[in-house]
Amino acid sequence: MKEALTSPTAQAVGFLFGLLIISLSTLTPAEYLPPAPGSDKLHHLIGFGSWALLCAFGPMRRFIIMAILMIIWGGMIEIIQPHINRYGEWLDFIANTSGVLLVVFVKCLFESAFKRSA
Repeated sequence: MKEALTSPTAQAVGFLFGLLIISLSTLTPAEYLPPAPGSDKLHHLIGFGSWALLCAFGPMRRFIIMAILMIIWGGMIEIIQPHINRYGEWLDFIANTSGVLLVVFVKCLFESAFKRSA
């Protein structure tokens, strides 16, 4: 079971699923979105962190490449949003990036802890 969750295919599926969900939720015009309680920046951090978490179970090298692509896409979203009746904010980009980097940091901690104990 562990091999199925950490396979490159599972990692790629997680990346594509996250890309779809993030794209739909951030590029849908504002008038079609339901109201959401809480901080917009926290939503961005949780959304991008969750996307990164979907890809974290697999080879580190591939995960880092995916994390870089997530950060780039987070920036592109903020550039695209003003053209589709949304607001592009660079603070949202910082929250997106923070969510991804938080998961990268935690993955690095876990991998280093498991290497020491092995």
